Amino acid sequence: MNEATPPTNRLAIISLTAGILTVISFCGGVVPIPGTGWFCFPAAVLLGLAALLTGLPALYQARRRGERGGGMALAGALLGGLSILATFCAIALTISALTAIGIEVWNQAVPQLFATPTP
Repeated sequence: MNEATPPTNRLAIISLTAGILTVISFCGGVVPIPGTGWFCFPAAVLLGLAALLTGLPALYQARRRGERGGGMALAGALLGGLSILATFCAIALTISALTAIGIEVWNQAVPQLFATPTP
């Protein structure tokens, strides 16, 4: 065993794993299969938080202790943060699209609801 090689930070490994799972979960929520968004978007946010909250301390620990894994920690934190941002953007886009569709349907239905019958 080579004693000169420093160990890899465990939080960095956890962060990268959670970051990859976050991206997979986000992509699963975007897939047009009914019901996947209800599970995948919250999972993407939770996994993204885990990646972000383990990646930042892992960066600090890797630098302070001289461990390997700084790149994994940075990648995990970035994947987690960007996936959280993408999830919130996708949710906001969905809400605005559904609102626009609802307003259009309402504007077409209201005149028919209150129209006076012609004899």
